[in-house]
Amino acid sequence: MSYLALIVGFSLLGVAAYDAVVTTISTTSAGGPLTSRVGHGYWRVAHRLARGPTSHLLTAAGPAVLVITIGIWLLLLWLGWTLVFAADPSAVVASATHEPATWVERDYFAGFIAFTLGVGDYVPVGAPWQLLSVVATISGLGLTTAAITYLVPVVTAATQRGQQAATIAALGGDAYAIVRSAYHDGSVRYLEPVLLSTTDQLLLTAERYLTYPILHYLHPRSPETELRLQLAALSDALTLVEHGLAESVGRPHPASISGVRAAIDQLLDRAQITSTSDPTPLHLAPLREAGMEVVEEEIFARRIASSADQRGRLASYAAESKWKRPLVKTP
Repeated sequence: MSYLALIVGFSLLGVAAYDAVVTTISTTSAGGPLTSRVGHGYWRVAHRLARGPTSHLLTAAGPAVLVITIGIWLLLLWLGWTLVFAADPSAVVASATHEPATWVERDYFAGFIAFTLGVGDYVPVGAPWQLLSVVATISGLGLTTAAITYLVPVVTAATQRGQQAATIAALGGDAYAIVRSAYHDGSVRYLEPVLLSTTDQLLLTAERYLTYPILHYLHPRSPETELRLQLAALSDALTLVEHGLAESVGRPHPASISGVRAAIDQLLDRAQITSTSDPTPLHLAPLREAGMEVVEEEIFARRIASSADQRGRLASYAAESKWKRPLVKTP
């Protein structure tokens, strides 16, 4: 009996099971240790090598990380059970000759019983190994089922995230256009119901970053469906509304604005965005030219300091997509 093979085999099985359970079931951690490292490593390499936002390295990053992660789970499971059944030379025998199986044959046996019900050409000998073969079948089918069922909600979550981005993009495309499109009869209160619904959607997406960490590596093919980019535009629009418009201009209820701000912060926390970049400079000339009453530029420059941290984190978040912020659309 090789206890080293037994210990290493069960260790590999434990790593595969733990990483799969944390990634597919846990709602309190952004992926297991393997999933997090594989995903982050692939994304960094793809982001560095990609020449533009439409690069196949980026658009394929999410699916590639998903396939690689599931492949690692299955490979560890297979290798783990191979080592377990290789610990005892008499654990597995050929059913026709009753000769002990070779390493290659044990590897074949472990793969078959882990992912199918086996074909019976090799069989375990003795009650402990027979029971372990049942456990191997349960673990293999369970992990495979969990991996397959994990795919459907990930696709749904990615679709809804793109819809959220498209909803924000439909408001105008950039911060100034969002404010101008909401302005009517001396007020931008039209934004209030949009902000309330956006808050709920962003909080849901923030929690999904924990349940489905693969979302962080899904790269859309258009800037209109890139939530990273659209959130930066929405945050800038709120900064213009809060600090740039004159007191005489009607605003959404402060709670609706603070709710979106809090939801954005939570999403950034869940996505583990801690670094900050220089945000796009804001000025009030486009709003003034659109006929809106605004404060003086000097006053505005002092006021926007309160949102500098969130805007800096959003700028860093948006830079991950490689899509460029849209140019300011003149009225």
